[in-house]
Amino acid sequence: MSETGKNTHLRFLHCSDIHLDTPTVGLTAEKCDERRRELRSSFMRMMQYVRDRGVNVVLISGDLFDNQYATNTTAEVLIREFRNCSDTVFIISPGKSDFYENNPIYTSGRLPSNVYVFSKDTLSRFDFEQFNVTVYGWAFMNEKMTESPLYEKMVDDASRINLVCGYGDLGGSIESSECPLSENELKKFGADYYALGSRHEASDFMKIGDSIIYSYCGALECTGFEDTGVGGANLIVVDYHDGELSIDVKKLSFGRQRFVTETIDITGVDNGNEIINRITGLISEKRYGMETALRVQLVGSIPPRFFVPKNLECDAFGLYYFDLVDKTMPLYGAEHFEKDMNAAGEVYRKLLPLLRSEDEEQRLTGAKAFRVALAALENREAEI
Repeated sequence: MSETGKNTHLRFLHCSDIHLDTPTVGLTAEKCDERRRELRSSFMRMMQYVRDRGVNVVLISGDLFDNQYATNTTAEVLIREFRNCSDTVFIISPGKSDFYENNPIYTSGRLPSNVYVFSKDTLSRFDFEQFNVTVYGWAFMNEKMTESPLYEKMVDDASRINLVCGYGDLGGSIESSECPLSENELKKFGADYYALGSRHEASDFMKIGDSIIYSYCGALECTGFEDTGVGGANLIVVDYHDGELSIDVKKLSFGRQRFVTETIDITGVDNGNEIINRITGLISEKRYGMETALRVQLVGSIPPRFFVPKNLECDAFGLYYFDLVDKTMPLYGAEHFEKDMNAAGEVYRKLLPLLRSEDEEQRLTGAKAFRVALAALENREAEI
């Protein structure tokens, strides 16, 4: 941005990948419903922040909700919250999950006048003269977008504060179906800040040259164990005084729960109490509590006749949610089965290629098969 002769102080909030109403992966049906409500609450806390801090512009760079799961209740919440922030401008760049085509929330005309939605998969712009700001962006028209809307483009007026709000795959494959972008395109285009969406894990604020800044803010709140890290939103404060432009950036968090996956090696363990002790020790060391949904993956070799207990509950550990995944191999002390001429040895030798496979799914299938077969041969109940 070059000199404008104007003094400006503006607050922008950058958010994306909110996924209102999206089913949560890996939780019970009851917890899924609870997470939907909590995610909506996180969105409303963000909107309260917008009102309280006098945010001028909110940039929503894709996947505000999922077309497949969006409800009328979600539409009413969005409309109400946008209206309650009437002094704030909202710019939405539809992503692959809330793509624009035939989207009733975006195309029905129900959104208030302070909400602007990009409606083409080519580069478009909204100008806000009251702020001396231009926001560029695009919309996914369906679930795929294979061409970069920034290719061979430049800002129209470098004297303005120029922002880009879009869902895109920066630095990914040129064959990406999620709007491939490159740093060279960002540099050539020349915007002051790129508000990017599509990645649930927040990135650092990255710089190109001396002034161009881009960032993925991450999901507003993690929605399942597939998400890594803690998302949130970005606050961008722009000051322009006496010919000098400065941009200050800050990460914000509005979520209450975090999803964490930990791995514990239990090689040689043959009783449930020891597993509980190790899980409890991990929770204590990491200081996980009611804000944490914890998935523990158990790995290592354990005795073939030992079954990992399946009835461990989150209440026992003081967590929001607890999930135990058994990835152990029944190979501890199992060498004698290789020479065993009975049925158990025959089963073991048949399954050994699976148990030693480099493919995890094959190893786990082999482990389950061997445990069940061994229990059946010994007239024991298979605790699978």
